[in-house]
Amino acid sequence: MLTVASGMIQSMLTVQGRGMPRTAKTGGPTGGGVSTRSRILDAAVECLIETGVAGTTTLAVQHRAEVSRGALLHHFPTHASLLAASVAELVRRNERAVSQGRAGAGPADNLVAAVEALAFAARQPVYLAELELWAVARTDAALKQALIAAERGARRDLDRVYFQLFGEWTDSDAYDEVVALTLHFIRGLAISENLRSSPARRERLVAAWAQAMRTLLETTKKMPARQRIEGE
Repeated sequence: MLTVASGMIQSMLTVQGRGMPRTAKTGGPTGGGVSTRSRILDAAVECLIETGVAGTTTLAVQHRAEVSRGALLHHFPTHASLLAASVAELVRRNERAVSQGRAGAGPADNLVAAVEALAFAARQPVYLAELELWAVARTDAALKQALIAAERGARRDLDRVYFQLFGEWTDSDAYDEVVALTLHFIRGLAISENLRSSPARRERLVAAWAQAMRTLLETTKKMPARQRIEGE
């Protein structure tokens, strides 16, 4: 089933990735304004988006980045280390997509607008590329361990994004659990929309989840210290 899921994700990446602007190189193979490591990572992310994990070979990345074999292996000795290092760049691009989605939201309820921004980001090829890495890691032990470390390193960025979106609710006892559930909801929505993509259905689901979030956050809101003392 995971093979099917990976194929589903890749079909979304292939369709959604067409016509996307390529990252411009500001330097040649041996110099310029972009570091060799950055060029390699940009090339790896573009390969992941356009051809999936199977097509993101070290040779393909080397050719796209226009670097020597030795330069690539100097920065990324293994295929797993290259893919795992791509996670940080994927997270950065996903964060930009969230900001873009938030900026494009209308004068809606803050909670609904925040979930809509996450749903917008989850429809972008870069988000689906990260999910595909997770799927492939099920049967690739080296990639799995590398991804665990990379995702742990990216956790601070993810927490910052969620704080920017839901910071006004941090005084709720349920904040951490609701944020975690929201993350799972968005991932599930990203996968399911490959089979059934309906803006109207998405809007209903987002509104329903935002309402569920509000109920959980408001019913478990922390009491002020003075109120707790008086009630004891």
